[in-house]
Amino acid sequence: MFKALILIDQDFIKDSVDLIEAATRLAGSQEATIWGLGINLTEQLKGFDTQLHVELPPEQLKDSRVITDILEQVQQEYAFDSILILATDFGRMVAPRLAMRLKAGLVADITEIEVEGQERRLIRPAFSGNMLASIVCESTPIMVSVHPNVFHAAELTKAPEMLHFPLEKMKASSIEVLASAEHEASYDIRDAQVLVAAGAGFKAPMDKLQRLAEQLNGSVAVSKPVVEQRNAPREIQVGQSGKTVSPELYLALGIYGSMQHIEGLKNVSDIISVNIDAGAPMNYLANLVVVGDAATFVEKLNTRLKEVLK
Repeated sequence: MFKALILIDQDFIKDSVDLIEAATRLAGSQEATIWGLGINLTEQLKGFDTQLHVELPPEQLKDSRVITDILEQVQQEYAFDSILILATDFGRMVAPRLAMRLKAGLVADITEIEVEGQERRLIRPAFSGNMLASIVCESTPIMVSVHPNVFHAAELTKAPEMLHFPLEKMKASSIEVLASAEHEASYDIRDAQVLVAAGAGFKAPMDKLQRLAEQLNGSVAVSKPVVEQRNAPREIQVGQSGKTVSPELYLALGIYGSMQHIEGLKNVSDIISVNIDAGAPMNYLANLVVVGDAATFVEKLNTRLKEVLK
């Protein structure tokens, strides 16, 4: 029996549930029992075998030390074989703290899982995304953090058993709430079915890209170099250090296709690559390749779409 625990992030519930697929793969040929830990979460989430419920004062929800204390207590009580945490900004604070507490290794930002017999290998980008590292995990618990949208659970119907977990000897939180404000909801490129993405080879103003995205009912995205040049915000960056996306159509404009960027593309149905470099790695992933200047391509496509959509 392989027991796995998933920390459910209230801000990313669907992505947390998707980690069931990662936990199932980790189990390999072993029978898996998958638990979810929800803090101040009474909603029953389908797919888990057991869902633990913990109650906390609201101001402690974002205290990484408090959440680490809770996970440590849960692990001491149930002895899981693996603990999976989303690699969000908050998850990246909790995961290494917990690994130190449990004296366990942590494999961060994994993109794939391979199991052969009793050997489990976790795949993650290394050397700034220029290569993939295959890490063999032999210690227990196996601790991993996973980018949202990397794994996708199949349709889940099983209802979990709900258990309340009583906390003991909790230290007081050091966080003090000074002010609060409503978070304004913003569109996430991970929800887009069409992405018009620019790389370092796109030598034109970003507003032309926005116009094309609007005509295609899509959203604008960029690669890491565009963000580093301060031509776009990190919120729309695709890649290992950005977001993992799964659109129906990915239009790659002047994107070379480094491993770091490609790791941000999962289950993309169709890719159109436009690049002056015929040997760019992105071209070998694409369904359709246009060898030419990306800015010129966008200008001509904008004009053509405007005529067609009149």
